[in-house]
Amino acid sequence: MTTANIIRGFLIAAGLSAAMSALSQDKGKKYVVPLPVVGSWTDNHHFVLLHRDGPLKGKNILTDAATGKQTGEAPARPYGKQHQLIVSNNDIYIVNGRTKKQLTHDSTPEYNPVFSPDSNYIAFTRYNNLYTLELATGKEVQLTHDGSDVIMNGYASWVYMEEILGRDLEYRAFWWSPDSKSLAFFRTDDSKVPLFTLTDVSNGKSILETQRYPCPGDTNPSVKIGMVAAAGGPITWAAFDENTDQYFGTPYWYPDSKSLMVQWLNRGQDHYQLYRVAAATGSRQLAYEERQPSWINLDEAQRLTFVNGGKALLLISDQSGYRQIYLHRADGVLLNRVTSGDFVVKEILYVDERKQVVYFTGNKEGLNRQDLYRVDFNGRNQQRLTFGPYSHQATMSPDASYFITRYGNAGTPERLALMNNRGKILQELANSQGPDYDSTIPKASSLVYVPSEDNKFRLPMRVTLPANLQPGKKYPVIIAVYGGPASSNVSDTWSPLLAYPDWQDRIIVYMDHRGSEEFGKAGQQYMHRDLARWPVRDWTQCVKWLLANTPADPEKIIITGHSFGGYITCHALMQAPEYFKFGIAGGTVADWRMYDSHYTERYMDTPAENPEGYRSSSVLTYTDKLKGKLLLIHGMSDDNVHAINTLELADQLQRKRNMNFSMMLYPGARHSMFGPGVEHYSKLTSQYQDQWLSQKP
Repeated sequence: MTTANIIRGFLIAAGLSAAMSALSQDKGKKYVVPLPVVGSWTDNHHFVLLHRDGPLKGKNILTDAATGKQTGEAPARPYGKQHQLIVSNNDIYIVNGRTKKQLTHDSTPEYNPVFSPDSNYIAFTRYNNLYTLELATGKEVQLTHDGSDVIMNGYASWVYMEEILGRDLEYRAFWWSPDSKSLAFFRTDDSKVPLFTLTDVSNGKSILETQRYPCPGDTNPSVKIGMVAAAGGPITWAAFDENTDQYFGTPYWYPDSKSLMVQWLNRGQDHYQLYRVAAATGSRQLAYEERQPSWINLDEAQRLTFVNGGKALLLISDQSGYRQIYLHRADGVLLNRVTSGDFVVKEILYVDERKQVVYFTGNKEGLNRQDLYRVDFNGRNQQRLTFGPYSHQATMSPDASYFITRYGNAGTPERLALMNNRGKILQELANSQGPDYDSTIPKASSLVYVPSEDNKFRLPMRVTLPANLQPGKKYPVIIAVYGGPASSNVSDTWSPLLAYPDWQDRIIVYMDHRGSEEFGKAGQQYMHRDLARWPVRDWTQCVKWLLANTPADPEKIIITGHSFGGYITCHALMQAPEYFKFGIAGGTVADWRMYDSHYTERYMDTPAENPEGYRSSSVLTYTDKLKGKLLLIHGMSDDNVHAINTLELADQLQRKRNMNFSMMLYPGARHSMFGPGVEHYSKLTSQYQDQWLSQKP
């Protein structure tokens, strides 16, 4: 479920579409105004701000960071990106400004063209074989020759794409060496992975689509790691037994291009190892090892960053209970912790190797805030660079001398400020507070922290009330959720809903449970082997707080979510029906036995190892407890959470429970629901909200 953030953003937009459609009714007032868009830094001392005059027009203003002065309008950005590779009509083209040159001439589709670091070559895949092409001569070299429907060279299996390498790579499973002379790649054998058939309809005809999709306990893809010269030649295979039940993460080339750092994880996903593999021989040497009692994420962003010319590396791990940075020698020996504390390192923004400084973001100052920090490689002199009780989004200059922060909080409209790397504010660049802003507006929205039932966590909840509350009146509640491990719905940031305070007649709520990102592994491990128990219990506590402290109508509480959010929505209605009265569940995982192996086993182990956890985590276990109104939604061509999940749930509610519910299936729709049916989907969810919460026909 690597698309969690995209899905979450979509469900929020769709789930609140009825409310948001009313925003246009208040165009006459300007409670807030758009901030300029932070563009690129043109060099170490100049950056571009796009000042918007309207939705489709604006000016790119060049600004001097040293003086804060605007130095004139920046040149318009050229058409497209310089030297961009695209695939059109199954062939690869190189685009430079407005010119386009065809590079391949073959009827077989090509995928994922990528420049070599020196831009002299490109690499790509064709019918599951790996190729290079020299740009100067047009010479094409086929590097592998055994590609087939089940043998894939440089092209990932579905479960690797979705859960390990990431959807942004679009199935790419090859990596250029820094010197542009070699490629590392995955050779994947999918022959023993179960075949799943997707059934859909179009123009009165049935459509069948197959995919290799391992469910919990099934045989996984078998992967070998190869290294080969870009000009062709023999393949060197990393010395791993391909028959071992194992996973490999994204590999990292050493800066000298002579070795590859390979991430290895056992099938149980609680034993992680790093191996230094010689590119010439494939021999391996163990460099690092980690075990955890719950799980270890193989898709960890920014896991490794080589520094000091490859003599050392920064490693990110949550082994302490929180995501932190560690400094190791290149052979894996720990030198020291770079960061420490009960907070989550969000992202490394910049590494200054000359000054031995790391710039990173984290939530040390506030659970649901983000700040920018700097710290020396040796772990000393950690300093917060941002300021105030705000959440900051920082954009750094190329040499990290300056940064621009976009900042605000739940009660403060966002602003832009220019700062230096010592934490000094050089200039306020913009303020989104508009001429009609009223200081009473932010009081309508607040962050509250609700004690969990076991008093171990302060559960964050963002509550936005109608602007003009009527004494004695009770208001419907809409709760938008996702809720998967390490996801987050709540942030201490300005809400765009507050720009239009007059429209609301409902209470809008976002909630996080102990397994959310901001609590680190210390909280997330509570979800180990039972993914529903604590989210439902924590969110029930939040609803109890709402009923005791706001004018929430206890009979008009709707929870809505997609993917994992659909799963938790169903559980909320069935396990806490006295609090959650209505639910819209899209793309629901009805039973974890029907989802993919890597994601599910990470948290649940296999069904054979954890039968009781699979039973208690299944929505199907609690269908007899459904009392409220439930709308199920699913895309028929969903290749992530298969529609059989919703159909199995519907079958049980109908045949075994004889219960009423609503359901809408979307032919042609994938998991995200974006596509031809999105307008209908948005309208449908709005209508159900109106019908349930406002008694509108």
